[in-house]
Amino acid sequence: MEYLLNPFKPGAGRIPPELAGRAELIGQYRRMLYQARETGESDRPWILTGLRGVGKTVLLNQLGAEAADLKLLFIKVEASNSTPLASALAKELHLALRRVMSTSDRARTAWHAAARAFRSFQLRVDPTGAYSFGVTIEPQPGVADSGDLAVDLHELLERIGLAAREQNTALLLAVDELQEAPANDLAALNRALHGLGQAVSPVPVLFVGAGLPSLPAVLADATSYAERLYDYRRIGLLDEQATTDALLLPVQANGADWANEALNEAVDATGGYPYFIQAYGSYIWASRATNLITLDDVEIGVEAARAEVDRGLYQSRWERASATQQAFMAAMAADAGEPSSMADLVVRLNKRSTTDISVNRRDLIRRGLIFMPRRGSVAFTVPGMHDFILRQEP
Repeated sequence: MEYLLNPFKPGAGRIPPELAGRAELIGQYRRMLYQARETGESDRPWILTGLRGVGKTVLLNQLGAEAADLKLLFIKVEASNSTPLASALAKELHLALRRVMSTSDRARTAWHAAARAFRSFQLRVDPTGAYSFGVTIEPQPGVADSGDLAVDLHELLERIGLAAREQNTALLLAVDELQEAPANDLAALNRALHGLGQAVSPVPVLFVGAGLPSLPAVLADATSYAERLYDYRRIGLLDEQATTDALLLPVQANGADWANEALNEAVDATGGYPYFIQAYGSYIWASRATNLITLDDVEIGVEAARAEVDRGLYQSRWERASATQQAFMAAMAADAGEPSSMADLVVRLNKRSTTDISVNRRDLIRRGLIFMPRRGSVAFTVPGMHDFILRQEP
């Protein structure tokens, strides 16, 4: 058999060979990026929400690739409870400004005011940080140095946007795992983006955030108008056609093919879950005996992939949970992946009221293992978690 490279790319945030089912969303955002560059004005910020493994990070990375193709600035950070959002933004904004200023003397002059505003911002949010532009940049007094993060972030992004407008470009700012950011940081981000959007001619600074399904509620808790501030886009599982394309097209492009029954079985096995598509596809490819993938290849590959997925996706989440948290999730697993009613969980756990299990619910939500799809119910953030739990020893 001729040696062919494995076309699938399992792993977190890796752009797959066929980004199936997302073409419309990517096309819409590319048009926004193009319009921002051509008109010098931004559009409404976006929020992408979905379960873990559905491809939110992949989409952020792809939108960054679209921005790069249009010669725009792109920075991406991952929010964390342990790192202030302002510090993470300062680090990446510095790198972006340094790169663009190093291209020519003209660029250095054009971006000088933005760099001065950045310097003021950096001295407030991360005074210990070592930031160099290769030339001396003095802070700009009275700009981005108030100590109020919302005001300072607004002023900094505005100065960067003004420079971008003059240079016929735009800035795309992306924040992943946004639900992990401290509440005060989220409130400041909301206020800054709200202020930018209220300008008569909003500067070409576009924002896209991504997070778990709980993110809209988290943002609304930070500032009530967040419900109207963002354009929310839900990223779900792929439909049957998109799943078929994601499995079929990379294989054909790599000189192989599927037997019809094998492809149908693989599509069913993945359930449209993008993480499974890449993981199962990779193991099936490695298991094939010829360049025609058969049903036997699928069965062998899926079995091997499930063992790997158990270890990499489920096992660590399960083992980090306490005994009472595991009992809570085991009670949820009885609902076969559907949202669990808190009232039903009370009965299954032999408790008297929802108050008795509220601490476990709160801690599991904070750890990103479950979320509340609606009031009075909870669901897993990772598809298939219920099946893994049901296969564990009592």
